[in-house]
Amino acid sequence: MRKFVLDTGLLVRAFRSHEEFQRLKTFFSASVVYLSSVAAQELLSGARPHELRHLDRVFLEPFEKLKRVATPSHQGWRTAGDVLRKLRLEGYQITPSLTNDALIAVSATEVGATLVHDNQRDYVAIQRYYPRLRHTRSWSAFLN
Repeated sequence: MRKFVLDTGLLVRAFRSHEEFQRLKTFFSASVVYLSSVAAQELLSGARPHELRHLDRVFLEPFEKLKRVATPSHQGWRTAGDVLRKLRLEGYQITPSLTNDALIAVSATEVGATLVHDNQRDYVAIQRYYPRLRHTRSWSAFLN
């Protein structure tokens, strides 16, 4: 069975929308999905106080219990930094979001997973300088 890592934007929408959550549950039941520790950080930093318990119980703990957490290695951090430097020289503004996207891309490749996202622009740019990121899919491809 193929492995997948989901970009943070997909998880945020599922967290905030019952319909998106149901779609994601269906996807989880037919796939081996890993949580990027970078996505976990983004989810926690953006959560409202009353959402923390639900976020932990539904979105974080299940992956942790299954040991399906993808965390960039030291070499992965170096690789992400190199990719971001090249993008900056090309004229990209290096934002925290783009930095996190590069780290999520690295963590996906380090576990041998396909990265599923809804952010074509940034991931195509990252892929130019990180050819190991061969496998990406748009979330919309799974909705049909």
